[in-house]
Amino acid sequence: MNKKTTLAMAAALALSALPALAQKTASQGIDEYRAMLQDGNPADLFEAKGEDLWKKARGPKNASLEKCDLGQGPGVVKGAFVTLPRYFADTQRMQDLESRLLTCMETLQGFNAADIAKTPFGRGEMANVTALATWVAAESKGMKFNLSQSHTQEKTGSLEI
Repeated sequence: MNKKTTLAMAAALALSALPALAQKTASQGIDEYRAMLQDGNPADLFEAKGEDLWKKARGPKNASLEKCDLGQGPGVVKGAFVTLPRYFADTQRMQDLESRLLTCMETLQGFNAADIAKTPFGRGEMANVTALATWVAAESKGMKFNLSQSHTQEKTGSLEI
């Protein structure tokens, strides 16, 4: 065999082995991801961040959200998610979790809720709203939904966004 033929055969052999190497690398990546998940769920990071944001004094008023009423009373988070959306007398409208958090961030902390609502998902303060909502939802794990039907807007399901 001449040198050109040997090089061509070696190149063909190497190229034919690439898919097997790539598959092994993908499999290794999946195995590594599974190993990381054994230590905990990535959502746990959002929950921890949300809990911290709830308790931390922030915003122009340098206040926490610990007096925020999510429908269970000021500061009560456990079970709040499974009762939302619902009508809130102070805003005179139906609110889901995110819009209620924005109301609290505006009234308690001094943020501009309209500006935050315009922010793309995952950016700026909207990333903090997501973390807060994740934590609040986690505080209702295992509970059944219990949506109020006592107000007209709750019966019709007219939620303003």
